[in-house]
Amino acid sequence: MEFSFAKQFLILALNPDKGRVTIDSIHFRYTLTGAFLMDYLDRGEISVSNKRIIPSFRKSTDPVHTLIGDRITASSKQKRISYWVGRLTNKSRFMINNLALTLQQEGILTIEQKKFLGIFPYKRYWFINKGFRADLIESVRKILIHGRQPEKREMMLLGLIESSRSYKLLSRERGEARSMRKKNLELLKTDVVGAEINQAIREVQAAVAASVMAATMVTHGSH
Repeated sequence: MEFSFAKQFLILALNPDKGRVTIDSIHFRYTLTGAFLMDYLDRGEISVSNKRIIPSFRKSTDPVHTLIGDRITASSKQKRISYWVGRLTNKSRFMINNLALTLQQEGILTIEQKKFLGIFPYKRYWFINKGFRADLIESVRKILIHGRQPEKREMMLLGLIESSRSYKLLSRERGEARSMRKKNLELLKTDVVGAEINQAIREVQAAVAASVMAATMVTHGSH
Protein backbone atom coordinates (compact mmCIF):
# COMPACT_ATOMS: atom_id res chain seq x y z
CA MET A 1 0.00 0.00 0.00
CA GLU A 2 1.49 3.34 -1.09
CA PHE A 3 0.51 6.10 1.29
CA SER A 4 0.16 9.78 0.40
CA PHE A 5 2.67 12.18 1.97
CA ALA A 6 -0.04 13.54 4.26
CA LYS A 7 -0.85 10.02 5.51
CA GLN A 8 2.83 9.12 5.91
CA PHE A 9 3.46 12.30 7.87
CA LEU A 10 0.50 11.74 10.22
CA ILE A 11 1.50 8.08 10.75
CA LEU A 12 5.04 9.22 11.66
CA ALA A 13 3.82 12.03 13.92
CA LEU A 14 1.48 9.88 16.03
CA ASN A 15 2.97 8.26 19.13
CA PRO A 16 1.63 4.67 19.18
CA ASP A 17 1.84 4.50 23.00
CA LYS A 18 0.14 7.86 23.69
CA GLY A 19 -2.35 7.99 20.82
CA ARG A 20 -1.52 11.59 19.94
CA VAL A 21 0.82 13.73 17.87
CA THR A 22 4.14 14.31 19.62
CA ILE A 23 5.59 16.99 17.30
CA ASP A 24 4.90 20.53 18.53
CA SER A 25 1.65 21.95 17.17
CA ILE A 26 3.06 24.66 14.88
CA HIS A 27 5.66 22.44 13.17
CA PHE A 28 3.08 19.68 12.81
CA ARG A 29 0.14 21.71 11.46
CA TYR A 30 2.09 23.77 8.92
CA THR A 31 4.09 20.78 7.69
CA LEU A 32 0.88 18.75 7.30
CA THR A 33 -0.51 21.46 5.00
CA GLY A 34 2.75 21.27 3.07
CA ALA A 35 2.34 17.48 2.84
CA PHE A 36 -1.04 17.85 1.13
CA LEU A 37 0.47 20.29 -1.38
CA MET A 38 3.34 17.85 -1.99
CA ASP A 39 0.74 15.18 -2.78
CA TYR A 40 -0.94 17.39 -5.37
CA LEU A 41 2.44 18.27 -6.88
CA ASP A 42 3.37 14.57 -7.02
CA ARG A 43 0.06 13.77 -8.75
CA GLY A 44 0.37 16.61 -11.27
CA GLU A 45 -2.59 18.57 -9.86
CA ILE A 46 -0.39 21.58 -9.20
CA SER A 47 2.84 22.65 -10.82
CA VAL A 48 5.35 25.35 -9.86
CA SER A 49 6.48 27.99 -12.35
CA ASN A 50 8.43 31.14 -11.40
CA LYS A 51 7.93 30.02 -7.78
CA ARG A 52 4.13 30.26 -8.19
CA ILE A 53 1.53 27.49 -8.01
CA ILE A 54 -0.35 26.74 -11.23
CA PRO A 55 -3.44 24.65 -10.35
CA SER A 56 -4.98 21.89 -12.47
CA PHE A 57 -7.04 20.08 -9.84
CA ARG A 58 -9.20 17.12 -10.83
CA LYS A 59 -12.62 16.48 -9.33
CA SER A 60 -12.52 14.46 -6.13
CA THR A 61 -14.85 13.27 -3.39
CA ASP A 62 -12.13 13.88 -0.79
CA PRO A 63 -13.19 16.91 1.33
CA VAL A 64 -9.62 18.15 1.97
CA HIS A 65 -8.80 17.94 -1.75
CA THR A 66 -11.99 19.89 -2.53
CA LEU A 67 -11.24 22.56 0.09
CA ILE A 68 -7.64 23.13 -1.02
CA GLY A 69 -8.44 22.83 -4.73
CA ASP A 70 -11.30 25.34 -4.51
CA ARG A 71 -9.24 27.85 -2.50
CA ILE A 72 -6.24 27.77 -4.83
CA THR A 73 -8.27 27.70 -8.06
CA ALA A 74 -10.45 30.64 -6.94
CA SER A 75 -7.45 32.87 -6.26
CA SER A 76 -7.26 35.79 -8.70
CA LYS A 77 -3.46 35.64 -8.71
CA GLN A 78 -0.99 32.75 -8.72
CA LYS A 79 0.71 32.58 -5.33
CA ARG A 80 3.75 30.86 -3.86
CA ILE A 81 3.54 27.54 -1.99
CA SER A 82 4.68 29.33 1.18
CA TYR A 83 1.67 31.67 0.89
CA TRP A 84 -0.75 28.75 0.63
CA VAL A 85 0.85 26.84 3.49
CA GLY A 86 0.29 29.92 5.65
CA ARG A 87 -3.28 30.51 4.45
CA LEU A 88 -4.55 26.93 4.50
CA THR A 89 -3.16 25.91 7.88
CA ASN A 90 -6.10 27.58 9.62
CA LYS A 91 -8.04 24.55 8.36
CA SER A 92 -5.57 22.08 9.90
CA ARG A 93 -8.09 20.62 12.36
CA PHE A 94 -10.42 19.83 9.45
CA MET A 95 -7.48 18.27 7.56
CA ILE A 96 -6.39 16.14 10.53
CA ASN A 97 -9.92 14.90 11.26
CA ASN A 98 -10.52 13.88 7.65
CA LEU A 99 -7.10 12.28 7.29
CA ALA A 100 -7.52 10.27 10.50
CA LEU A 101 -11.01 9.19 9.38
CA THR A 102 -9.58 7.94 6.08
CA LEU A 103 -6.87 5.97 7.92
CA GLN A 104 -9.57 4.50 10.17
CA GLN A 105 -11.60 3.44 7.11
CA GLU A 106 -8.44 1.82 5.70
CA GLY A 107 -7.96 -0.17 8.90
CA ILE A 108 -4.75 1.62 9.98
CA LEU A 109 -6.10 3.62 12.96
CA THR A 110 -8.96 3.56 15.39
CA ILE A 111 -10.21 6.92 16.72
CA GLU A 112 -11.21 7.13 20.39
CA GLN A 113 -13.45 10.02 21.52
CA LYS A 114 -12.63 11.19 25.06
CA LYS A 115 -13.47 14.08 27.40
CA PHE A 116 -11.14 15.98 29.71
CA LEU A 117 -12.79 16.57 33.10
CA GLY A 118 -15.90 15.05 31.55
CA ILE A 119 -16.48 18.27 29.57
CA PHE A 120 -13.82 19.10 26.96
CA PRO A 121 -13.79 16.67 24.02
CA TYR A 122 -10.54 15.40 22.53
CA LYS A 123 -9.41 12.43 20.48
CA ARG A 124 -6.87 9.66 20.74
CA TYR A 125 -5.62 7.80 17.68
CA TRP A 126 -4.51 4.19 18.14
CA PHE A 127 -2.76 2.06 15.56
CA ILE A 128 -4.56 -1.17 14.71
CA ASN A 129 -1.30 -2.34 13.15
CA LYS A 130 1.90 -0.62 14.35
CA GLY A 131 3.82 -2.28 11.52
CA PHE A 132 3.04 0.49 9.00
CA ARG A 133 4.71 3.09 11.21
CA ALA A 134 7.64 0.81 12.12
CA ASP A 135 8.28 0.06 8.42
CA LEU A 136 8.12 3.75 7.53
CA ILE A 137 10.63 4.68 10.24
CA GLU A 138 12.92 1.84 9.23
CA SER A 139 12.91 2.93 5.56
CA VAL A 140 13.88 6.50 6.57
CA ARG A 141 16.58 5.22 8.94
CA LYS A 142 18.09 3.14 6.13
CA ILE A 143 18.55 6.37 4.18
CA LEU A 144 19.70 8.70 6.97
CA ILE A 145 21.70 6.22 9.09
CA HIS A 146 22.78 3.47 6.71
CA GLY A 147 23.24 5.54 3.54
CA ARG A 148 20.72 3.97 1.17
CA GLN A 149 20.08 6.20 -1.86
CA PRO A 150 16.56 7.71 -1.63
CA GLU A 151 14.02 7.62 -4.44
CA LYS A 152 12.08 10.72 -5.55
CA ARG A 153 9.05 10.24 -3.26
CA GLU A 154 11.31 9.42 -0.33
CA MET A 155 13.16 12.70 -0.89
CA MET A 156 9.85 14.55 -0.74
CA LEU A 157 9.09 12.87 2.60
CA LEU A 158 12.58 13.79 3.85
CA GLY A 159 11.76 17.42 3.02
CA LEU A 160 8.71 17.20 5.29
CA ILE A 161 10.76 15.60 8.07
CA GLU A 162 13.17 18.54 7.91
CA SER A 163 10.28 21.05 7.86
CA SER A 164 8.76 19.52 11.00
CA ARG A 165 12.14 18.86 12.69
CA SER A 166 10.77 15.44 13.65
CA TYR A 167 14.10 13.59 13.81
CA LYS A 168 13.56 12.52 17.43
CA LEU A 169 10.69 10.32 16.24
CA LEU A 170 13.19 8.40 14.13
CA SER A 171 16.10 8.18 16.56
CA ARG A 172 16.86 5.33 18.95
CA GLU A 173 20.12 6.48 20.49
CA ARG A 174 21.50 9.72 21.89
CA GLY A 175 22.94 11.94 19.17
CA GLU A 176 21.18 10.15 16.30
CA ALA A 177 18.71 12.98 15.68
CA ARG A 178 21.55 15.46 15.10
CA SER A 179 23.44 13.17 12.72
CA MET A 180 20.23 12.33 10.82
CA ARG A 181 19.48 16.00 10.31
CA LYS A 182 23.02 16.64 9.05
CA LYS A 183 22.69 13.79 6.54
CA ASN A 184 19.22 14.94 5.47
CA LEU A 185 20.35 18.52 4.85
CA GLU A 186 23.14 17.14 2.62
CA LEU A 187 20.62 15.04 0.66
CA LEU A 188 18.20 17.94 0.28
CA LYS A 189 20.94 19.99 -1.41
CA THR A 190 21.28 17.39 -4.19
CA ASP A 191 19.27 17.31 -7.43
CA VAL A 192 17.66 13.90 -6.88
CA VAL A 193 14.12 15.25 -7.26
CA GLY A 194 14.56 18.02 -9.83
CA ALA A 195 14.19 21.79 -9.65
CA GLU A 196 10.39 22.01 -9.28
CA ILE A 197 10.18 19.66 -6.28
CA ASN A 198 13.33 21.15 -4.72
CA GLN A 199 11.64 24.54 -4.96
CA ALA A 200 8.46 23.15 -3.37
CA ILE A 201 10.42 21.57 -0.49
CA ARG A 202 12.22 24.88 0.18
CA GLU A 203 8.93 26.81 0.08
CA VAL A 204 7.26 24.47 2.60
CA GLN A 205 10.30 24.76 4.90
CA ALA A 206 10.29 28.58 4.58
CA ALA A 207 6.57 28.75 5.41
CA VAL A 208 6.97 26.53 8.49
CA ALA A 209 10.03 28.49 9.69
CA ALA A 210 8.25 31.84 9.23
CA SER A 211 5.16 30.59 11.08
CA VAL A 212 7.23 29.25 13.99
CA MET A 213 9.10 32.56 14.21
CA ALA A 214 5.86 34.59 14.13
CA ALA A 215 4.29 32.45 16.84
CA THR A 216 7.41 32.73 18.99
CA MET A 217 7.39 36.51 18.66
CA VAL A 218 3.69 36.63 19.66
CA THR A 219 4.40 34.41 22.70
CA HIS A 220 7.36 36.53 23.82
CA GLY A 221 5.45 39.74 23.11
CA SER A 222 2.59 38.67 25.38
CA HIS A 223 4.88 38.35 28.44
